[in-house]
Amino acid sequence: APRTPSPSFRKARGLMRPGQQLSEHAAKQLLRAYGIRVPREQLVTSAAGAVRAAGPVGYPVVMKASGPHLAHKTELGLVKVGLTSASQVRDVYRELTDVARFESVDLDGILVCQMIDRGVEMMVGVTHDALFGPTVTVGLGGVLVEVLHDTAVRVPPFGEKEARDMLGELRGRALLAGVRGGAPVDVDALVEVVLRVQRMALELGDDLTELDINPLVVLGRGQGAVALDALAVCR
Repeated sequence: APRTPSPSFRKARGLMRPGQQLSEHAAKQLLRAYGIRVPREQLVTSAAGAVRAAGPVGYPVVMKASGPHLAHKTELGLVKVGLTSASQVRDVYRELTDVARFESVDLDGILVCQMIDRGVEMMVGVTHDALFGPTVTVGLGGVLVEVLHDTAVRVPPFGEKEARDMLGELRGRALLAGVRGGAPVDVDALVEVVLRVQRMALELGDDLTELDINPLVVLGRGQGAVALDALAVCR
């Protein structure tokens, strides 16, 4: 196990908010601190700002609400995908803020995000076990993790071999190799994310109650993996 804190740890500590669930935007900043890739995105607080952000992000875009204690955004109607014009972005900004107001959801803004619609959805997370302390979980992502519970768990510290063994334990591991003519995905990038999350668990274990990266979209071989959504709860 590493004995000295990494530069990432010092940056991440400044992002923690004791006793709070971080917004998606803040949770993704935590991932960035540890070198985990997230989509191009901007947090905006006006319809005009959303339109300005969409250009650099690149159409089509995804728009979603971002705020502390906000989970299950899709079920609340707080996520819209495939927006292709400034007029759509402007209208959706107003729609999302209206829904948030109706649902009494506190927002720190609206995220205008790069749309990534290819790859295999996985999840990687950290939970705190009463006996073992921080543990790292990897499994199939999206709704599949809730339906199939196809996951593997390890207690840090562990190395690359153990991270790869975790993937080998999954019933859905064939998805990573490509099925029905699909191309293999970037397993090396997925392993790297698992190891980076493990470093987070080791360094932030006393401050981080829960981390959930879902979905983590693993792209084609050599193209990396991107964390589309993240939830982080501070002790």
